[in-house]
Amino acid sequence: MKNITLLLLLACTVAISQDHLKQEKPNKAVHLREIPRHNLLMDLGITQPTGDYKDVAKAGLHIGLDYTYYINKNLGLSSGIKLQTNQFGYLDSDTNPENEITNQAYRTISVAIGPTYSHTINRFQFDAFFKAGVAFYNNPSNRVTNFELQDAPDRILYQSDSANSSPSSAYIEGGLRFNYYFRRSVQVFFSPQWNTTLGNPIGYNFLDIEGTSFNPEEVRTINASNLVFSLGVKIALSPEYSSGENRYDGED
Repeated sequence: MKNITLLLLLACTVAISQDHLKQEKPNKAVHLREIPRHNLLMDLGITQPTGDYKDVAKAGLHIGLDYTYYINKNLGLSSGIKLQTNQFGYLDSDTNPENEITNQAYRTISVAIGPTYSHTINRFQFDAFFKAGVAFYNNPSNRVTNFELQDAPDRILYQSDSANSSPSSAYIEGGLRFNYYFRRSVQVFFSPQWNTTLGNPIGYNFLDIEGTSFNPEEVRTINASNLVFSLGVKIALSPEYSSGENRYDGED
């Protein structure tokens, strides 16, 4: 009986010790299961015009700066500003050097805000986002006449219609980010995304059927739409995470 009692006491002691060790052992690092509360995102990429916009524009550059605040580990609110350019899509069909437009480009500056959904699996994080706002842009074709549309038949020539164009419009964007934790407070990501103006703010008219003059009543209006592929970094601005915990910098 005495031996049985000793064995029971020993088993209880071992069980209590193991439970105590489990309680004191640190949890999985917070950056592998939660999301930083405050994040700064910067990305650089290329733009590829889509829809009707590709008829008058070519590929260009994308630069973006965003801030995201996470309410919990899945839902955040993002705001950002982007600069996008597209090379002018016309070829010069006039020998007059004063009409040279090789240095012209479409430039769009957008400001937008919207929700972000995120899902974290260890060092990998997936983001899906949507934003709405306003875009401001220039239309370099306002200074161009009698230029041939690139990759189009000879008789399809366009001229900007300022009366049916606007320097700003409503704007939407959406996309995905595939993130990887390079460091505990820094992620690197690849992001495909798409954006467009709304309401066809860019206006053109084009040559009549004889190809002798522009017809102001033949108006074509389009949106500035781009498919974007970019690389960037996502930086935690503080050690606080969406759960309220601070970052644990021990071993992973």
